[in-house]
Amino acid sequence: MKILDAALTQKVRKALEECADKARKEVIVANFGTRSPTPHECTEQVRDAQGRTITRAMQLGNEMHRVALQCTEEKLNQLRPGGFSLEPTYLYDLGSGKVKWLSPAEVDRIRRRGSLGELKGSLVPDTVLHNGNPEQVQAAYDFKFPCVDIDKRPRWPKYPPGHPYDGKSQGEIYRQAFGLREVLQVIPYLGAGL
Repeated sequence: MKILDAALTQKVRKALEECADKARKEVIVANFGTRSPTPHECTEQVRDAQGRTITRAMQLGNEMHRVALQCTEEKLNQLRPGGFSLEPTYLYDLGSGKVKWLSPAEVDRIRRRGSLGELKGSLVPDTVLHNGNPEQVQAAYDFKFPCVDIDKRPRWPKYPPGHPYDGKSQGEIYRQAFGLREVLQVIPYLGAGL
């Protein structure tokens, strides 16, 4: 697998950082004007588009992800056309170490069949760089949008009890599955980092 060029890697990181900043700014301004949400507002219960109850922090994070991914697609189409995927789905077998990329059509078929158990334990990084083949992952990035404490880098979330990766962090599993060093969180105003 071809190693990423350092100059291009820096340009990609900068583009993703700009998209994270843009997403936070747009969504916060649309929802709160010139102020940030309070801790209380972040924990308020709201309904999502499917009618499920979620926290306002989750709702804001979903909106920010949508904006950031749209921005990322625009920027990476110029920097690296054909060499990236947004929210690709991979099945990872912890025991064998095998990783299988699922095309969007395959994921859609699984969902339409109602066989969501087939996707249990799937990995869906926000952005991956590859050599034109999504199975040849060269770097993985995940946007994180803290609702409060925006001056602190959050830890990678741990998988819950009963999950195939129970007790391990999301970043740890991404690095292990894809055999990568370049697995970074992209956080508004804090940039790309571990």
